[in-house]
Amino acid sequence: MKPQALIKLLYRWRTPVIWVALSLIGVTARAGQPEVLHEEGLPLSDWLSADGITGDWNGYRTKLVNCGLNFFGSYQAEIWGNTAGGMAQGTVYTGLLKFGLNLDLEKAVGWCGASLSTSWLWLSGRDASQDLVGNFLTVSSDAGFPTLRMFELWFQQNLLDDKISLRLGQLSADTEFVISQYGATFINSSLGWPAFMYENLPGGGPAYPVGTLGIRLALNPLDWFKFQTAVFQGNVYAQDVNLHGFRWRLDRQNGLFFINEAQFLWNQSGKQPGQFKAGAWLDTAEFSEPNDNNLVRGNYGFYFIVDQMLCPKQPNLSEDPATALKDGKSSLSGPNGDKGAPVAQKSDQGLGWFGRLAFEPRDHDFIGFYFDTGLTYKGLIPTRDGDTLGIAFAYAKLSSGVPPPAGNESAGGLGAEMALEATYLMQITKWLSIQPDLQVIINPGGDKGLSNAFVLGGRLSITF
Repeated sequence: MKPQALIKLLYRWRTPVIWVALSLIGVTARAGQPEVLHEEGLPLSDWLSADGITGDWNGYRTKLVNCGLNFFGSYQAEIWGNTAGGMAQGTVYTGLLKFGLNLDLEKAVGWCGASLSTSWLWLSGRDASQDLVGNFLTVSSDAGFPTLRMFELWFQQNLLDDKISLRLGQLSADTEFVISQYGATFINSSLGWPAFMYENLPGGGPAYPVGTLGIRLALNPLDWFKFQTAVFQGNVYAQDVNLHGFRWRLDRQNGLFFINEAQFLWNQSGKQPGQFKAGAWLDTAEFSEPNDNNLVRGNYGFYFIVDQMLCPKQPNLSEDPATALKDGKSSLSGPNGDKGAPVAQKSDQGLGWFGRLAFEPRDHDFIGFYFDTGLTYKGLIPTRDGDTLGIAFAYAKLSSGVPPPAGNESAGGLGAEMALEATYLMQITKWLSIQPDLQVIINPGGDKGLSNAFVLGGRLSITF
């Protein structure tokens, strides 16, 4: 191969090369005996074992938390390259800075069960789906209109030993509703707040990166059952309109967004915990149908979610009964404290499965049918107990009335868009993670005239 050809090949594949290099650095950093990084007395051991990269602020952070003040912050940097298909080949950068404050009013002023919270977002960079791929099962869950905005600002009151919880203020639905426990590992946005919500609701609905006025009530009367309901401003406005998160308007035109979710849990203290969620939503705002510009009022949908631990990782019990497992997930003590009967405690390590299914009216919604599913395995590689390997698939069926994109009417019509994602989340320290990621976007935009896209990239996350 000629040098010029090799240089061109490396440039074209620069995104995966960068992330492979970062991955090797991450694996090397904690390969073999990761506990050495945290051994007392070694240089930087306290910093490497801290919860955040900024440490404990010379003890002041712990003092503030004990007084009820918990400042938090994180930054996520992503690089994405579309190597084939879609609209264009190229590389983009996506960034998200999140910061805020949680105030425990019980610790601060003695107000039992009360708390305040606010979070802010600073989005930067570009959207790989918008600029390169042309799909709506968005490649990055961080992508959005670049700006600084208030995301949430709410007050919460818990009662009866947290069996009743009331939250009001500026809220987001995706922090508590329609979310899969195992699906949250993935980067594609539809595996978080799914496409059947953000494509069918005005402005994408009350979810990242736009919160809005709302009130949420959660009831947890039994260990195995929880019910939550919420109402929000119906139209949150588009991201480039609601620039900073303060566009509040409660009127008939904007309507209201109602959502209810029932959760059923089983075997939570055992080796194979699982949960089932069933939800329904209703939006009374005015919106345009996808097949014309006529305004209609009212929309609704139903969804179902299952999370199940299929095969828990077997604990590697130490031969020394005086020691516990390194990951802190198991104990060698018996039920009466005796050391001769090792008993494994609940762990989140192992093979987990999730699935989601949703239905909406096909006569006026952009997406009429949706499902996704996936597998994750936490702790697959020895000595890498905090790492998670995952593969997931999402399918979104477009409504029959959706017209083909302008200028491409002869493309063969619209059908469905699919996304296949494979990812590996490497937890380097408590405050640093690297997540190489591969996504195949099938039938981008549901447009049969666009070739399947092959997207490589990943995310680096730092907690402050």
